[in-house]
Amino acid sequence: MKRLTAKTLRGVWAGVTMSWDKEYRFDTDSYAANVESTCRAGVHGVYTTGSTGEFYALDFSDFKQMVDIESAICGRHGMPLQIGCNADNTRESVRLLEYAAGKPEVGAAQVVVPYWMEVTDREMLQFFKDLYKACPKLPLVHYNVPRAKRFLNGAEYQRIKEVAPSLIGVKYTYAGAHFGDLQSAMMMNPDISFFVAEPMMASYMMLGARGTYSSLVFTNPNFMLTFYDHAARGRWESAIAMQKTAHRFYEDMVPFVQGLGEGVMDPVFDKGLAKAAGSIVGSQRIRPPYIGWSDATVTAVRRRLHERWPRFLNPNVKKGK
Repeated sequence: MKRLTAKTLRGVWAGVTMSWDKEYRFDTDSYAANVESTCRAGVHGVYTTGSTGEFYALDFSDFKQMVDIESAICGRHGMPLQIGCNADNTRESVRLLEYAAGKPEVGAAQVVVPYWMEVTDREMLQFFKDLYKACPKLPLVHYNVPRAKRFLNGAEYQRIKEVAPSLIGVKYTYAGAHFGDLQSAMMMNPDISFFVAEPMMASYMMLGARGTYSSLVFTNPNFMLTFYDHAARGRWESAIAMQKTAHRFYEDMVPFVQGLGEGVMDPVFDKGLAKAAGSIVGSQRIRPPYIGWSDATVTAVRRRLHERWPRFLNPNVKKGK
């Protein structure tokens, strides 16, 4: 498989959730099954170990197993693959990057700026320079998230490209709160592929964004693929209508889950929702200290999907089961 470029990095990318057994060990069987079903769903790409993929919870042994499984299955399907190589220090980021780079099936690596203490401009540029030096042939995608303390702008991406010309994409979170900044960043960096969340995808694709890293795809792949297709073809009325549906869905489901006393942090909500929708096998548990939804909450969410959002539910799932 070929490495990704800014031109080929586009579409609906599915963020695969991790799988843990009752002892919170990596459940490789259910993980492999979920990767397999994701590939069969026809998404444009698979990516791993962002927030939803609990990158912070994996040790190196888990990471290697995960990359091996992803590479084998995505390679067999010809599915584009990104591996999240995220850590809180450069040495570990490089270690992850080098392992991923050794797999020809890996099209790019997604990276986050070390986040425990805020890095200076000099440190940030050195970080990207070090990544590029370690694996110059592996394309990089930056996970731009406020949790990293440095939320980057268009001018900073221009500077990063000077030291790490392998940067091809940006996962730009909280786009709605940074509308002007993202628009400026896209205009300043036409050689970078920008991605946004599902509830903003059509609006930003009008301005030049190229897709989304999706969790909603695990409820109904066809919805997200059709949504993207409308936007990619410039069918803006239909695309905006589907965007409004996605926005209303989250506006309804997030407070509903909070009302049940459960968490809505990325891996907790995304994995619980996928489990409730009947799209993944294995448990909805999250590695501590974070806590996944209870079985009762999964059942309650499944019932609400039946009652209010049947289009975001696997048709083979029975109500309350």
